[in-house]
Amino acid sequence: MFYFQEKKEANLYKSSIFDEEKIIHSFTTRTGGNTPPPLASFSMGTAENPELISYVEDNRKKICEILGVKYENLIIPQQKHTDNIKIVSSINDDVSNCDGLITEVPELVLMLLFADCVPVIIYAPDRHVISVVHAGWRGTAKSIVKKAVNILDKEFHADIKKIKAIIGPAIGQCCYPVSKEVSEELINTIKEDCDNIFTRNINDNNLVNVDLKKLNARQLEDTGVINIDKSDNCTCCMSSVFYSYRAENGKTGRHAAIASLIR
Repeated sequence: MFYFQEKKEANLYKSSIFDEEKIIHSFTTRTGGNTPPPLASFSMGTAENPELISYVEDNRKKICEILGVKYENLIIPQQKHTDNIKIVSSINDDVSNCDGLITEVPELVLMLLFADCVPVIIYAPDRHVISVVHAGWRGTAKSIVKKAVNILDKEFHADIKKIKAIIGPAIGQCCYPVSKEVSEELINTIKEDCDNIFTRNINDNNLVNVDLKKLNARQLEDTGVINIDKSDNCTCCMSSVFYSYRAENGKTGRHAAIASLIR
């Protein structure tokens, strides 16, 4: 179950299935920082506003302080809507051009940035390995979460049945119409279409509304993951709480998915 937690003027968003695990995790919201409009106020990324980098750095330092992790251990990849996932063991590792990170090194802090795309945090408790994944429609079409689980299985010998995954706030089916061509790419990533992951758009017969969060959950289930917590919050509908690229016509900040292993 997801819940909000207020700390030092920031409003964090967490999942209870990680509360008893030896990890630190959070999804940030818009509340608690000092970035000016339209990135107000707790943006973790500059996006189209690089002149605001100093504000964003202050926000990143604040979230690290709140969570009790080291800012100097923060790793933020150069996201490009790929299915590239990199295993990191040091802050000096190359994280260019990737949309997923995996580490088994305690105290490294993985942070990925979002504004409608699907954030996924995956934890293998038996091997004490964590992954954070950015799944936009392109990454979802390439089954990036399946790839992450496969790496945990093949490279770390994790027991898939013990894996826990949380799917954070992202654009909901209510606000996400796509072309039939895109929907066909997406539907081919799962064994069967059920639970109304794909529904006809009521305003345009050429569009299909997709539930990207439920689709990523289904992809995880197809790999054998059974312990999944999925947020029901739509970032577009709740653009006063989370950043939404679509709701704000691209002029917005970024909230973050953050995870770090405890020794």
